[in-house]
Amino acid sequence: SQVLVTIYADYIAPLFDKFIPLPEGELKQQIETMAKSIDFPLTKVYVVEGSKRSSHSNAYFYGFFKNKRIVLFDTLLEDYSALNKEAAEEDGENEETKSKTKSKKQGCKNEEVLAVLGHELGHWKLGHTVKNIIISQMNSFLCFFLFAVLIGRKELFAAFGFYDTQPTLIGLMIIFQFIFSPYNEVLSFCLTVLSRRFEFQADAFAKELGKAKDLYSALIKLNKDNLGFPVSDWIFSMWHYSHPPLLERLQALKDAKQE
Repeated sequence: SQVLVTIYADYIAPLFDKFIPLPEGELKQQIETMAKSIDFPLTKVYVVEGSKRSSHSNAYFYGFFKNKRIVLFDTLLEDYSALNKEAAEEDGENEETKSKTKSKKQGCKNEEVLAVLGHELGHWKLGHTVKNIIISQMNSFLCFFLFAVLIGRKELFAAFGFYDTQPTLIGLMIIFQFIFSPYNEVLSFCLTVLSRRFEFQADAFAKELGKAKDLYSALIKLNKDNLGFPVSDWIFSMWHYSHPPLLERLQALKDAKQE
């Protein structure tokens, strides 16, 4: 897992998408200033051409120890969005067409991009990434340990009609498809609850940086660009959504935004 995390961003991801350094300018300076203010060891900032695959907007960071890098999707930035560039290149538009183009403008302003990054850096500052890695490794260890304990139990195979033999492949299917099934459902729900808690905490961190108003507007734009539906059934979302529904996040930011 650690090897894949280390080599994915530098060697695997560039095989599928083009990464370019964010040019010098106001946005880069603001990102570096914000990173420095929370002691985030930033070394490079990239823009990835995600618009070739979808309109999905995102930002993330990667790297171990003192070698952290930030990646921004071009769909997140108004100045880099391919959709905006195509609209700007069209000539001879009438007023109705221009109005439609303006309403479809993709991406966020610099202040909103900084708010989104404030949320992402909140995950780092609050240790969410490390906690998720630890939980993942503990779960992997537990699965292997239980498999080692159960694979030698004759009654397990006998319950499925294998009285004289104990095929390892059959044991693997029985253990992971039947015995681990309820465990995985409970674990999945617990991780979903934890993930939602982490998201609210990261939003609160961005709020502490003074980015509540910009994050509020950025979340609305991202939901629109990512074709998200703002209304969710609370029971369904509680069980299935790793991120809180848009309206819940906006409500949590509302008081700070009004201030």
